[in-house]
Amino acid sequence: MIGILFGSFVPMLLLGVPVALCLVLMTIFVYMQIGDPRLFLQIPQRMFSSTENLLLLAIPFFIMAGEIMNRAKVTDRLMDLSSALVGWIRGGLAHTNITASMFFAGITGSAVSDTVAVGGIMVPAMKKSGYSEEYSAAVTAASSVIGPIIPPSIPMLLYASVMNVSIAGLFLGGMLPGILVAISLMVTAYIIAVRKGFGERIPFVGFFNLGLAILRSIPALLLPAIIMVGILGGFFSPTQASAVAVMYGLAIGFLFYRTLSLSDLGPILKHTVQATAMIMFLLACAKSFSWLVSYYNLVENATLFFISITENKYVFLLLLNILFLVIGMFLDMGFAIIVLGPLLAPVAYEYGVDPIHFGLIACMNLTIGLATPPFGLVLFAAMGVSKVSLSKLSWAILPFILAEITVLMLVTYVPFFTMFLPRLFGYA
Repeated sequence: MIGILFGSFVPMLLLGVPVALCLVLMTIFVYMQIGDPRLFLQIPQRMFSSTENLLLLAIPFFIMAGEIMNRAKVTDRLMDLSSALVGWIRGGLAHTNITASMFFAGITGSAVSDTVAVGGIMVPAMKKSGYSEEYSAAVTAASSVIGPIIPPSIPMLLYASVMNVSIAGLFLGGMLPGILVAISLMVTAYIIAVRKGFGERIPFVGFFNLGLAILRSIPALLLPAIIMVGILGGFFSPTQASAVAVMYGLAIGFLFYRTLSLSDLGPILKHTVQATAMIMFLLACAKSFSWLVSYYNLVENATLFFISITENKYVFLLLLNILFLVIGMFLDMGFAIIVLGPLLAPVAYEYGVDPIHFGLIACMNLTIGLATPPFGLVLFAAMGVSKVSLSKLSWAILPFILAEITVLMLVTYVPFFTMFLPRLFGYA
């Protein structure tokens, strides 16, 4: 059976067949090998049933909320705030880029959206101030990794829906790791700025101007606060929170900032439908594949395989990190979560890893993989914004990737950073 899986999946992937179709076709090949025609009825049934989870409704709403805030030019306000906060530090524009990505992460939950929105402003500004083109693009790509770690996060929503894990617990668990990633990137940027002489020292803008920047940004910064307070306070469910986020985004876009117009609604809806359709189709196709996981006892076999290698929890976590990092470089993040989550999570549970902790490890690994050379999706988004070559960008981003992997190891082996807030609020 394993031969059929790899013999059909890998060639189709190399030929450029979309991952979702690869899963369905691979399932069909295995069904043909089994030879029972009744099995083919399971494909449409399972594909349809995968969309019945109410939590999945949050995905299009969060995507739409992020698109609304992007169209409302909220990025400009977050840039001003970030510049006022950290622009005076050596290598200030790099720190501004990273801080803006951290703020923007609380709005979009998407690494690619972060790269395009923040990079479109920061890369030209950094180049104009004497930063190299590849360094500017590298900072943008590396900092966008924070997007799916700090809530709201689309990958966490997918993981929660597939594994029946508390989405509130996952959101809380991502806060400290996301902040740690931002700090590690800023430390790396400072060291590089000092060694290479990037960036001129600019004076602190003063507390009055900092206060003005905060006031102008408060409506944007309130969005993630409303989401988390609403969920944790029991005022609404995660799905309802996503709908509230859309209504709030429309309110500040049309009434407060007044940067949205009716003509923006068409592109917003179009992008939301396209992004949601891709995610849901992938989820539906993965559901058809899940029968094979059960039928061939792949979870049990995976557990026995890892236990045969090591019974040590920490060695297992190291192997898990390596596996997810490699997968994240080459495969779609949604695919990895939907397919590998149900396969590897039960194995992790056998080693005593908490479901929320495992979910954060998986999401962080796969997110870092998005920015890891040579095939990370965020790299290509950064190339589109900066026009820099892949080889130059790959070399420039390596110090930042190493910083992120260091934080990943800390999060992996010190569960406090992921479990403190979920335990504090009673989700673990």
